[in-house]
Amino acid sequence: MPFFFTALVSYNSGKEGYRWAAFILLFIASLSDALDGALARVLNKKSKLGRFLDPLADKLLLLSGYLGLLYVSSLTYVPPLWITVTIVFRDIIIIVGLVTIYFISGEVRVEPNLLGKTTTAFQMGTLIAILLQWKIAVVFWYITAVLTILSLLVYVIRDIKLLNGHAK
Repeated sequence: MPFFFTALVSYNSGKEGYRWAAFILLFIASLSDALDGALARVLNKKSKLGRFLDPLADKLLLLSGYLGLLYVSSLTYVPPLWITVTIVFRDIIIIVGLVTIYFISGEVRVEPNLLGKTTTAFQMGTLIAILLQWKIAVVFWYITAVLTILSLLVYVIRDIKLLNGHAK
C-alpha cells in the first residue's frame, strides 16, 4: 500500500512510469485479495483474524488510492471530490459503528455482504480504469458512488439491528 500510494502521488505527465507502477501495484493487490478470499473459501481456511484484516487491508488500499488522486492533476479522468468524500466517510462511519458495537456488546463480527464486496470490487475497478485512463472510468465512478452509499445504508441498518438486539 505505501508503494502504491507513493507511485500514485509521484505521477505527473512527464513521469508515466509512476502511473504504470501504481497500476501494477494496485492490480497485483486487487488480484491477490480476490485469490486469497477464494482460496480461504475453497479450502475452508477462514479465520477471525482474516475476517478482520482482509477488509481492513482493502479499506487502507482504497482510501490511499482515492486520497492519492487528490494530489494528482495529470490524470485524464479524476472523480469529483464528492465521490472521494463519500468513499472516505462511508469507511469512517463503518469503523465508528464497529467500535461502538464493540464497546456496547464486547464483541465485533466483521461480516461482509455481497453488496459490500461488489462495492469494493467497483472501487478497485474504478481506480484501475482511472490509472489506465479509460473513458469508462467516468461511468464506473458514478456506479461506485451509488454502490458506496447503498452499502453504507445496509451496514448502518444491520448495525442498528445488532445494537437493538443487544439492548434487549
